[in-house]
Amino acid sequence: MEGTGYGKAILIGEHFVVHGARGIGIGIPRKTTVSVEKAPSLRFLFECGDLLKEASRRILQKVAGNTYYEISMESELPASAGMGWSASYSVALARAAGKVAGTELTRRQAADIAFEGEKVFHGNPSGIDNTLAAFGGVMLFEKGKEAEPLKVEGNFHFVIANSGKKGPTKELVGMVSRIKDGQPTLFGRMMREEDRIVDEAVTALGEGDAEKLGELMDENHALLVELGLSTPIIDGIRKVALENGALGAKITGAGGGGCVLILAPDERKAKEIAKKLEKYSAFDFTVGS
Repeated sequence: MEGTGYGKAILIGEHFVVHGARGIGIGIPRKTTVSVEKAPSLRFLFECGDLLKEASRRILQKVAGNTYYEISMESELPASAGMGWSASYSVALARAAGKVAGTELTRRQAADIAFEGEKVFHGNPSGIDNTLAAFGGVMLFEKGKEAEPLKVEGNFHFVIANSGKKGPTKELVGMVSRIKDGQPTLFGRMMREEDRIVDEAVTALGEGDAEKLGELMDENHALLVELGLSTPIIDGIRKVALENGALGAKITGAGGGGCVLILAPDERKAKEIAKKLEKYSAFDFTVGS
């Protein structure tokens, strides 16, 4: 039996959502497919580490009450790149295991069960990755509350470029938490700025205002730079994108590597920017109503 989970990009709010701010995420058309069959014991038919094995055990126990399965996996998403690979795997595994156990999980059930795996992978995850992996679309997210689908007017044309360096999400989430604890005044100011950016981004999406959304992406990126989450490669990707007509470009995900999310004014320009960044495995996609 097979299950699928999709990738995601954080449009606005990564890291800050962990600490109670709102964030906006978008589903992307890249997926992970997991196949599950009953077996005498838990077996993985692909190379994986201890974290994935433990996350898989928790998900299987939650769905089926046992871990007697053989698991295979194929993914179009790179790991540790900010595109939600672990969440897409967790959602796909939950769905596949549910089918073997005779249960067709709802999207909400798949997202909630996948969150158990995300806690193994990331320690204190926001919950936005597993929600987008299950639901897709464009969503406003606040930790502890139901994600809210957002109105999108027209089409927005994006590019994602992969820096090729893995960002250690768990360590970076911990680093930001230490900044919050050690510099509460600074972090409080950044949280207020993030809240404004989210409000204005919701309006820009609802009005089809790509230029404004690009400006807000750049503002969000500046906050992430202030937290020490950018790298020279990310800076170089942004420079190429902006010099070639991008409306905005930012870290998406934990940072310290991973990917850059770029907004283009139209589909033609998105494809041009992706071509300029092809050595970073760049691809374009459209999000819209």
